[in-house]
Amino acid sequence: MRARYFYGWNVVGATFVMALGSFGLGFYGIAVYVAALQYIHGWSASAVSAPVTLYYVAGALLTAAIAGVYERFGPRVVVAEGAAAMAAGLAALGFVGRPWQLYPVFLVMSVGWGAMSGAAINIILAPWFQRRRGLAVSLAFNGATLGGVLVGLAVGINQLTFAFGPSLVGVVRDRFGTYGAALWACAMLQAISAALILFGPGPAAKTREG
Repeated sequence: MRARYFYGWNVVGATFVMALGSFGLGFYGIAVYVAALQYIHGWSASAVSAPVTLYYVAGALLTAAIAGVYERFGPRVVVAEGAAAMAAGLAALGFVGRPWQLYPVFLVMSVGWGAMSGAAINIILAPWFQRRRGLAVSLAFNGATLGGVLVGLAVGINQLTFAFGPSLVGVVRDRFGTYGAALWACAMLQAISAALILFGPGPAAKTREG
C-alpha cells in the first residue's frame, strides 16, 4: 500500500518561495536600494539610513503581533497583503524625489516584511508539522538564503552591464542602424555576465593563483 502524499510539503514549498521574495527584496535588497538612492539623488547616508531604521523597527513591531493577525485572517490573506505592500513600496521607491518621501515608502514596505519574515514562516508551518518541524522550517529558510544569492547575482550582472552596456549599444546602433539589435546585444551581455559570475573561479582558486 502506497503512503499518502502529505500536503504539508506543498506548504513548505510555498514558504520557500515566500522567503525567497521577502528576504531577497526586504532584507538583502535594502543595502542595494540605499546605495542606489544615494547614487541617483546624491543624498547623504543619514538621510537614507534613517527611513531604513524606521522600516526595521516597524517590521519588528508588526512581527511581534503577526501571530494574532495570521490566526484571525489566515495565511493566504496575510501573505497576499504583505506581498502587495512590499511590491507597492518597491515600486514607489522609483518615484521618490525628496528624502522625507522615503519614510512612508519604507513604512509600507515594513508591512510586507513583518508579514513574511522568519516569524511568519514558523507560524505557517507549525500547524502542519510535529515530528519533522525542524526539517520543514530549515527547508523553507533555504529560500531566504537563495534570495540573498539572487540579489547578489543581479547586482553583479547589472554592474557589468552598466559598465559596458552604453558603449555596446552605441556601437551596435551605428553598425546596424536600429536599437533592436542593440537590445539583443545587451541581453547577450547580461547572459555572459551571469555566466562569468556563476561559473567563474571561486575565492580559493584565486588565492592559489596569487
